[in-house]
Amino acid sequence: MDAIVRLTQEIGKLWRAVRKLQVTGFQRPVWLTTPLTSAAWDGDAYSTTAKTLIDLSAVFSAPANIKAALFRVGIRDSGSAGSLCYIILAPDATASQGPAFSIESVPNDIWRYTMMLVPCDANGDVYYEVTASGASALDVVLQIWGYWL
Repeated sequence: MDAIVRLTQEIGKLWRAVRKLQVTGFQRPVWLTTPLTSAAWDGDAYSTTAKTLIDLSAVFSAPANIKAALFRVGIRDSGSAGSLCYIILAPDATASQGPAFSIESVPNDIWRYTMMLVPCDANGDVYYEVTASGASALDVVLQIWGYWL
């Protein structure tokens, strides 16, 4: 009987924790079978760029005010064999902070891919920062495969 009481108490604790998560932030994920894409992020070349806003609803047609986005990120750089090249996606404009994807000592112009879960700002947008080996040297592909409401 004591085991049943303890299990009932544990289940109650779990339900309270789930309700707290639902009230305080991420409601539910939306998984996509076709990614949200943008002509500005389909392999275009970027130079080194300070943190810059990407309006996800305007650029990717994502719903406004999402909490986070699951990005598929692809990058390649014409000088990556001798340089540290990367992209950062983040919820704010603080330089050099946020989830990053880098290529260093990768042969020049070889695509590398990863998935990144990135929190969004209060408007449902993210900022990007690029470090490239030279002018228009880092090609970037961004796709959104899911988001949290």
